[in-house]
Amino acid sequence: MAAPAPAADHPARACADVPALLALLGRFPDARTRPPLLYQGALETRVWVLIDRPDTDPAHRDTIDRMLAAIDLDWNRAALVSRLPWPTPGDGEPTASALARFTPVVERLAELSPPTHVLALGQIAADLAGGQARLGSSRGRWFDWRGAQLLPSIHPRAMGGNKELKRQAFEHLKLFRAAIA
Repeated sequence: MAAPAPAADHPARACADVPALLALLGRFPDARTRPPLLYQGALETRVWVLIDRPDTDPAHRDTIDRMLAAIDLDWNRAALVSRLPWPTPGDGEPTASALARFTPVVERLAELSPPTHVLALGQIAADLAGGQARLGSSRGRWFDWRGAQLLPSIHPRAMGGNKELKRQAFEHLKLFRAAIA
């Protein structure tokens, strides 16, 4: 596809519903080889777990599943939403261009199926609430994003074997659970 359109002119703005957004993603060249992940799970619950991109390492997704299970959530009671619909080449950090191209899609999803609470795993996911939310010091603090409460936390990719980061992530999970209860 060509360079990203300005957000106001982005084709996602014309999508009348979620199936239309998925159809739009289906027109991207990447969709020829693998299906896009815009969301998985229960959008109607209005509880989102936001990630930057689908992971090529299944262990990261398993960790997210276990994190949710620790606070009595699963994909029947939350939706996994991805800022980018496909993994990045070599599992590298998303480029500014890719984020600019697909952020209007996530914003339109939020208009069509508005969340009330968003757990943003990782700095790039948290960046939707603004640059301040992207900072590491923002983890565990609530931000407003499009009428939803967004809580930045740590992505499993960043945790590795670091027990302190895992402890912090668990504290964030408990905050999130208390807010959606």
